[in-house]
Amino acid sequence: MKHRLILLLCLSCFFLMTRAQERDENIVTIIDDLTIQWDNSAEKLRTYEGLMDYCRTKAYRDNTILLLKQIHHYDSALYRIVQSKFQTSEDPEAKATLDDISTLETDYTTGAFLMFLRQECTSLNDNERNKTMDDYKKVSKELEKEMKKYVEAITKQIDVVDEHIHHLKGL
Repeated sequence: MKHRLILLLCLSCFFLMTRAQERDENIVTIIDDLTIQWDNSAEKLRTYEGLMDYCRTKAYRDNTILLLKQIHHYDSALYRIVQSKFQTSEDPEAKATLDDISTLETDYTTGAFLMFLRQECTSLNDNERNKTMDDYKKVSKELEKEMKKYVEAITKQIDVVDEHIHHLKGL
């Protein structure tokens, strides 16, 4: 039994190492796919209805959070790859890529995103409880405007990083 467990652990480690190497080799494709997924998710999330869905539907909220975590994970991996491959290079595209990834990883963290959305959900729930009040539509528009601004800023940064990787040689 003990030997089987050790064998299973060894096989699992081998499988994970193989998958990690495949991911490094396909990082451009992975980031492209994640960018497309985010762009699609952002279209919905920037609306009042999308915010409501995020606030009230656990599956949608969990999928959005997971997607953002995956984006940050692979952007961090990309940062390490670009940094190691271009450490001695004076390639301005590599420097711009590193700067833009750094901006994404510091200004738009998953924690900051969750805190912002928690505040937005609180405001949305307050607004929905007071649906009969005169300023319901006004508050709805304000929330949608805030969401649109925040989601567009994140989307812009994700798209900029995605653009950079297509201009870097040797990834």
